[in-house]
Amino acid sequence: MCRNRLVFVLLVSSCFFLTACRVVFDPFAQNAEQKEIQKEHRQKADVQEQEEVVQEEPEEPAFNIDASLTLNGENMVLSGNTDLPADTLLTISLKPYKGNATVKDIEGHTAGTLNEVPANIVGIGTSVEEGGALATKTLQRPDTSTRYKLELLFEPAGQEEEIKQQLIEQAGNLDELAGLQVLKEADSEKSMTHGDEAVKGYIQTVNIMKADEENGDGVTLEFE
Repeated sequence: MCRNRLVFVLLVSSCFFLTACRVVFDPFAQNAEQKEIQKEHRQKADVQEQEEVVQEEPEEPAFNIDASLTLNGENMVLSGNTDLPADTLLTISLKPYKGNATVKDIEGHTAGTLNEVPANIVGIGTSVEEGGALATKTLQRPDTSTRYKLELLFEPAGQEEEIKQQLIEQAGNLDELAGLQVLKEADSEKSMTHGDEAVKGYIQTVNIMKADEENGDGVTLEFE
């Protein structure tokens, strides 16, 4: 009789032990724990991606150029203000968009331009006046039925020595100015002036649509 009771007690104890084991190794509990761990990893990855995006944002340029372009038929009037020193020179480049470039392509910055520059724009530029105003420049639009990209370029290294010294006093080393962009890649075969050195500076652009399209005539466009 005592032996039977002992066996019964052992069986009951074994059941409790096995039940406890099933709770500990419940696959559903493991899945829930794994999901929680995966969730934490995803959250950490999202935070890291956001931090990387913030780090990739372009830095503010050392000098500000606030320019605009007013379209009036065949005339284009460029004006604006800047904190660049007086007598600083800026160059202007007008490039036609390729014939198959759509408005959507242009707005999405995926449209290509032709290398040819209209003859009446070659060598055209503007300068900074006392007080920081850009000398107003009136340009002739070659064809009102063509879409163009107009570029306003500032190259620190291409300025007169006196201007360079003023730029250095204002912002430091010309090769390390904040927000510098590559205006022209190094090409020793085609460039007698710059050789193997890339041309660096600041560039601002504005898109000119056909005269019969939106933002194609009778408007003032801001450079970006």
